[in-house]
Amino acid sequence: MSAAAFNYGFTLSNGTKFIHGEGVMVKDAYPPELNIPGQLQFFSPGGEVDSQTPCFCGPHGVFLFDDNLRMPRHVHMSPKASGGGNRYIVEKILVMNGVALAELCGEIYVVPPNTMVLIGPGVPHTWTACPPGLDLQDLGISGDEKIVSEGKFIAVFEYEKPTGFFPTAQTNVLKEEGEYIKCDELHEIQIPAFTLEQLKKDAWFVWGRGARKISQ
Repeated sequence: MSAAAFNYGFTLSNGTKFIHGEGVMVKDAYPPELNIPGQLQFFSPGGEVDSQTPCFCGPHGVFLFDDNLRMPRHVHMSPKASGGGNRYIVEKILVMNGVALAELCGEIYVVPPNTMVLIGPGVPHTWTACPPGLDLQDLGISGDEKIVSEGKFIAVFEYEKPTGFFPTAQTNVLKEEGEYIKCDELHEIQIPAFTLEQLKKDAWFVWGRGARKISQ
């Protein structure tokens, strides 16, 4: 199967897309007759063939999170190509290792390692690391794979366009620039410091092609 034909991940109603596990296309890097090891993991076929994956030309880098780093809620905007104001843009986060917590439109998601998150335009969001000791295998999430949070993770980030940080207390999806309300009290909009019991009760757990609550 070609990278363009594969069905990648799953999409939330707010436009955010998760690509993990069976939602990632895996293929051998070389023809089998060469007997050279190596596998490729495709998280996207590229913006030209997938309307949910724009072409990215904004800042690209690495952010090291721990559970003491609790980011304030925010959105990202960039000037419209036609001029006359800003539009909301997509942010791409690849959780390389560790277990992350993402707040998207007021809902908390536990994000396992090796997951790409395409945050929908206008989705208020924030991140922190999952506190130590959350065992995804014991919770029936990760199957045969033992994954226990260690209170840190590495995020590789990239923005669709050059952008700034627009803090907000809003949790609904924003469509137009005029809907944005700035919040200057950044400590008030930091993602909370969750306990493991709170996460087990309230969080959505991302795995494969879906997200579910274990308390349901």
